[in-house]
Amino acid sequence: MKKNLFTVCVAFFLALIFIFTGCKKSEQTGGILRCIRGTFPNVLGYPPEMAPGDFMFSLPYSEKLCVWDEDGNQIPELAESWDVDPEKKTITWHLRKGVKFHDGTDFNAEAAKWNFQLLIDNRRLLDQDLLKSVEAVDDYTLRMNLKELTCVSVMNYGWSIMLSPTAFEKNGGKEWARKNAVGTGPYVLTEFKRDTVVRYVKNNNYWREGYPLLDGIEMRFIPDPNTASMMMEKKDADIWMDTADVKYILELEKKGLKVVWGPGMFWSLLPDSSDPKSPFAKKQVREALEYAIDRPAIAKAIGLGQFEPLTQMAPLCSPAYNKGFNPRPYDPEKAKALLAEAGYPDGFSTRIMALDLNKDIVTALQNYLGKAGIKVEMDIADMGRYFGAIFATGWKDLMLAASGINPDATGMFVHYGSRPMTFRTGTFAKSKEFLDICEKALHTYRTDDVRKELRKAVKKGSEDAMIIPLYRSAQANVMQDYVHSDYMKIHGVTWYAYKDWMEKH
Repeated sequence: MKKNLFTVCVAFFLALIFIFTGCKKSEQTGGILRCIRGTFPNVLGYPPEMAPGDFMFSLPYSEKLCVWDEDGNQIPELAESWDVDPEKKTITWHLRKGVKFHDGTDFNAEAAKWNFQLLIDNRRLLDQDLLKSVEAVDDYTLRMNLKELTCVSVMNYGWSIMLSPTAFEKNGGKEWARKNAVGTGPYVLTEFKRDTVVRYVKNNNYWREGYPLLDGIEMRFIPDPNTASMMMEKKDADIWMDTADVKYILELEKKGLKVVWGPGMFWSLLPDSSDPKSPFAKKQVREALEYAIDRPAIAKAIGLGQFEPLTQMAPLCSPAYNKGFNPRPYDPEKAKALLAEAGYPDGFSTRIMALDLNKDIVTALQNYLGKAGIKVEMDIADMGRYFGAIFATGWKDLMLAASGINPDATGMFVHYGSRPMTFRTGTFAKSKEFLDICEKALHTYRTDDVRKELRKAVKKGSEDAMIIPLYRSAQANVMQDYVHSDYMKIHGVTWYAYKDWMEKH
């Protein structure tokens, strides 16, 4: 009797362990992770010429001094730690020892300095005008002397990828580096065929003991979503990366595939309000646009329930989001009244510039704005004209644009602040009060205090109707049930590829 009771107790105890550990499966090693993507790189190993999309493909082979965690904090990667001195305006990086590039050469302070200098020489280092000098104090200490220190200095400098100077110089420089790269990451870049395939193999000398878990990664260029979806159904691919087509995501999820949702993109209409002759120079007109658009309806229709409608300049997942703040919800009569108040009782005509793949969004906006009296012409631009307008020439009337959502809310600086990286043409006006808040946030160093100021910036920008927020879209990785990866959960530029693994299948 006692023996039977003991057996029952042990079985019950083991069952509790199984339940409360979430039935977690043990990591397994081996296998080639077959990935498909709808975008592909042009340049893979020469940072001065790499576009944002190109850097996504550097994530398996390269590493940075620091990266984001899930809460938006900067955590060490190739740096073990760093010291920030606001009085002396310095950042001192204490680099990880024992790390080697894939060619067997050492990652050290001189190598890090070389990487920064390459960007500086080509005018591609973020905030390089705020940097006085970079010095290798000793083999594993790098110091940056700044003219100005901000709360994003660590991120702007620490997020530069580190590549082997020896491999670069030995193999002929940038011509070779456009298609080749030697980093410190968990996987070694072995093949790059433009618009076809990128292959990586396991780095057997990786500095994280016991990692990576896969034998390699293969990425194939599949731009057609129908083809990509069928490949996933037939198990001809293990993971479909960074897809934004919600219809296919939900269909595959119903069929048993796993989905890891990312933060998506912040979509908005950007007015040419800096032009005093533009109707959008008047705040009432910009407010009228917001009241005229049924953002929940558009988000539901286009996003199939996965998009988040927005009336403020931050999504719910952002630390800069203001709870209970809902400026200018849908009210078409209010929109008409504001247009009349602004001197447009019969409305006016305007244009929305967009890419061809966003025609459905513009069509929906045409419908709502037309009901308020604003006649909208669709201006479909090719990639060159569209991104040229965003980054260089500016635009007339309205621009339909998307911007990334940083987990630490620093997107406010990157896209809309006083020294933006993205929308830097000055086409839409910013109030002095908004810019003052952004500057105060930039020169605040405690994380909680920075985020408090950013919430103020979001509120002020929304009160100003500086831009017209529409919705937060959804992006996801769709994977077979045997694949284990958190990629896209934090942001498209953060991939802990060394942790990814597959069950035997």
